[in-house]
Amino acid sequence: MTRYKALFMQKLTRLFLVALLLCVAVSGFSQNDTVRILSDYQIMYCSATNGSVLPMQEIQLPLEGPKGKKWFVSFSVNNSPTMILNGEEGINFAEYIMSLFFKNTSGQVKNYTIELKKAWLEDFTPVVIPEDQNTATIQVLPLATPEVEDYHPKVKMNTSQQYAAKIGKNSSYSVLVPEGASLLKNESVIENNRQELKISIKWPNHEATNYFKLIETDAFGCNSDTIFAGLEVVKSFQVTFDENKTICEGSSLNLSPIIDLPSDYSFLWSSGETTKDISVDKEGSYELTVTDLRDNQIVKTKVEVISQASPVINIEDHVVIDDENPILDIFEKGATYLWSDGSSDSELPITKSGSYSVKVSSKNGCSSTKSFKAKLKSELFEINLPEVVQMCGNQKINLKPGLSINQEYRYQWKNGTSEPSITIDKADEYWVKITDPDGFQQTAYTNVIYHPNPIIDLGTDITLWDGESAILDAGNEGAKFIWNTGENTQTINVNSGGVFVVEVKDTNGCLNKDTLYVTHRIGEKFGLFLGEDHSICAGDSLLIIPTIEGKPTHPLQYKWLGLGNTTPEVYLKDNGHYCLEVTDANGNTESDCLEITLLSTPKIDLGKDLESYANKKIVLDAGTPNCFYKWSNGDITQKITVQTEGKYWVKVTTDSNCTASDTIDVAFLENYPFVGLPKAFSPNGDGHNDKLFVRGEDVKEVTLIIYNRLGHKLFETTDVNTGWDGFFQGKLQDIDVYIYVLEVTFLDGKTLTKKGNVALLR
Repeated sequence: MTRYKALFMQKLTRLFLVALLLCVAVSGFSQNDTVRILSDYQIMYCSATNGSVLPMQEIQLPLEGPKGKKWFVSFSVNNSPTMILNGEEGINFAEYIMSLFFKNTSGQVKNYTIELKKAWLEDFTPVVIPEDQNTATIQVLPLATPEVEDYHPKVKMNTSQQYAAKIGKNSSYSVLVPEGASLLKNESVIENNRQELKISIKWPNHEATNYFKLIETDAFGCNSDTIFAGLEVVKSFQVTFDENKTICEGSSLNLSPIIDLPSDYSFLWSSGETTKDISVDKEGSYELTVTDLRDNQIVKTKVEVISQASPVINIEDHVVIDDENPILDIFEKGATYLWSDGSSDSELPITKSGSYSVKVSSKNGCSSTKSFKAKLKSELFEINLPEVVQMCGNQKINLKPGLSINQEYRYQWKNGTSEPSITIDKADEYWVKITDPDGFQQTAYTNVIYHPNPIIDLGTDITLWDGESAILDAGNEGAKFIWNTGENTQTINVNSGGVFVVEVKDTNGCLNKDTLYVTHRIGEKFGLFLGEDHSICAGDSLLIIPTIEGKPTHPLQYKWLGLGNTTPEVYLKDNGHYCLEVTDANGNTESDCLEITLLSTPKIDLGKDLESYANKKIVLDAGTPNCFYKWSNGDITQKITVQTEGKYWVKVTTDSNCTASDTIDVAFLENYPFVGLPKAFSPNGDGHNDKLFVRGEDVKEVTLIIYNRLGHKLFETTDVNTGWDGFFQGKLQDIDVYIYVLEVTFLDGKTLTKKGNVALLR
């Protein structure tokens, strides 16, 4: 019981006790009913066994209470807070087994005293608890703890193994061995107030994963198991080596085999040695033959010895030394050093360019030597290469570095070229590695930036009518402009047809040009307008009347693209994109387009006409949520409830003002006569409510089916006079709630189906 449940039961107990005191004041104690602990309970229990001490040991205590009544009783254990037995459900039986769980991990006998505190009936009438039958003391014995020595998790098949164990002085024991194994020796001697056991087991003649179990039974008759899981019976012993199988050049390594089973063994190495351990001083494959002298079983294995690499010296082949701090430091923890000048420090001061070497020995004794060239930074060549190069459009450039010292060099460019220069035609970061005759390298970087040519947009080609003019704008304020008309301003004014070209040069020196064609028209300018795009409800249509602005030369010609219509006005009812072209007598054509979007109308289905009974309510649902509703009865909600017959209709309007409606007829029938089952029955043989019958009036035919919680059918009848006695296949079913399905046909031919639950009590 958790802490929270215990607190809840304490509060519930207080409420019941208060109610109990009120009942005492009104009705007084009943002298006929009692609640008591029966004397035939078990006083002593063993601790739970089976390999480990389980957290709880189940204790059963028989109680006796009022017969034929529901009663309640509160109790405590070792003066703990009071709890109510079986909670608010109470007890419906005169004899009841109280089940408690105790634990004992103390190693000593532990007592638990259960005391009945208060008892009462369902109506809070107090019930007497006799003083001589209100307590019971239960003893939980400690768990015996045998000890097994000389245990090993692996044994060889068809061999024997010796074990030693210790148990209590007054305990008995039994030894269980796996199938196929046999007990060769089983002796016990009392020493130092304990029994010393000598056990010998012969293991099976096949491989298996088994166990060895020793059960101790103490003086009280209680058992305790000691199980050693993972006892593996194997065909042969195995020989392995540890992970360290590497050596440094010129050193030696000790090879020592690891054997997984204890026995007497002999050893023979491929080198001729017969000792268990050998020393090797070179890389190679070493074979070992091991013989078990007890059964002459032979296992062969081999081990690969790998030479350990020398220390890594982190010095480049070519080292540039800072003139102001000419120190080279290669410190490594635990290493020793010997430089070409005889010094043994991890640092070497270098004051002039030249060749040097160093020997480094690691803490494991392995050594490496490194030779290198050093050059002072002041004596190293420099590369002259622009950091940034600005380019326009699709220009190309030849990139060639300048060098501070005149000598032979080797080149390596980013693109793999080894020439002194490269040609560049795209933006990127470029680098070149240059090597002098001594092998020293320098790297230089150039960032090539390409600027796009100026973007010039004189716009789409234009049409000028009689008397009109237009301004052409080349954009790119601050740039330089040259027009084919001879003008050099950003904008020019045109009033005639022709071809107009402008060239623009921006502040980066990048050039670009654009061309515009101007068409001249005869007559007056006019415009065509179809209006704004429209949305219509599905099923509706829209009349489109075009508007002509200006003074076109009549007659005008109309052409609806895609529709094949040549009239000015059209009705549109489908979703889509519609365009109209209008041409005047001079051949000038203008056009305009609009979009038609169809809005969905609400979907309403009140269903088929309905019939119900006078005491039932019918819910009508217009569906299509988030709309405006209007019912024939004046309601404006999505759902309405009706109790009178008649014709009902609803009109639904969306927020786009699209509407739809539906109608339904509702009728009500008269009520069925009563029919049903009781909520519970008690097949306990007392002659009262022992069977479950269908009860009702004007019943002509009936079908009753009973199911358990798992959906299994337990009983079925078509006879109203046949009831269920609580049995299934000759066995009385448990106290529980069962499911019934009842189908009834009345004398007037009407039918009814009911489903529900019924409780089986005792």
